[in-house]
Amino acid sequence: MALRLDKYIWSVRLAKTRSQASESISKGKIKLNNLQVKPSREPKAGDVIYFFKNTATYSFKVIQLLDKRVGAKLVEQYVIDI
Repeated sequence: MALRLDKYIWSVRLAKTRSQASESISKGKIKLNNLQVKPSREPKAGDVIYFFKNTATYSFKVIQLLDKRVGAKLVEQYVIDI
């Protein structure tokens, strides 16, 4: 399954819109495996997404890929907050 990083971030509710996710990735506020990547990069299970907000760093481990946005209660099946 081919899935863009910006779409994955939007699908698991780390960003409100896909364009916000894409913009955050381009500005370096979101990194994949601690590397600056493009929004079109394809995440894989086991990858770690780093989200930089102000002085805090949040990290999320990709468990499973998905093809559409899920409800807040189902997010924990696809990503783990580490």
